Amino acid sequence: MFTKILKYFTPFEWVLWLGGMAAILFAFFVGQDGNVLSLFSSLFGVTLIIFNAKGNVWGQVFAIVFSLLYGILSYTKSYYGEMIIYFALMLPIHIASIVIWLKNPNKDAKHLEVKINTLTAREYAIAGVCAIGLTAAFYFLLDALSTDNLIVSTISLITSLAAAYLMLRRCEYFSICFILNDVILIVLWSLKLSTDGISVLPSVLCFCLFLINDAYCFISWRKLKFRQRTQRGEQSAA
Repeated sequence: MFTKILKYFTPFEWVLWLGGMAAILFAFFVGQDGNVLSLFSSLFGVTLIIFNAKGNVWGQVFAIVFSLLYGILSYTKSYYGEMIIYFALMLPIHIASIVIWLKNPNKDAKHLEVKINTLTAREYAIAGVCAIGLTAAFYFLLDALSTDNLIVSTISLITSLAAAYLMLRRCEYFSICFILNDVILIVLWSLKLSTDGISVLPSVLCFCLFLINDAYCFISWRKLKFRQRTQRGEQSAA
């Protein structure tokens, strides 16, 4: 069993995962006023991306825990936009993704793996227009709630919306949207360092690691998609 788990991830994936967790733990213990919510949300965060990179539905399960912890953390820091995004958007999307991913497995894979989808240009266009419209409305809601760093929080929404939709639809470009969102969130949480000190350092570091892991996730899904297409082609030929 242990050997099977060990071989499931590549050496590079083990380095990304364990190295990321070690970095987050180091950042937490360096700060004497370390935030426990920041720590555990970050640990679950780097874990979920590694599983997502494999197209494994367990990534969505870990994402539910991350959404809960990160949503609470955002509330305590007056980032109401992030709180609403993760409680009202990401949490139900991750739950729905579990159902959809389980209904669309790659039956030719040796391990649990979702079947990657290809979207039409029309669907991309409709999703983009809807995301922009919702973001515009969301700006006024966050303004009414006196959200800290309003503009950055609002920009975070549109990338989160796009990423959530593409992830639900099993499209590899969800990682690109998450990469953009990571950059925004690095800025967002770095702005808290001046007021909250290094207690939020694990969150800043978490999204720096997210940036690296999401880039790897995109590369991994492109490879998975190519392999799945090859497998389907071989079956058609047979």
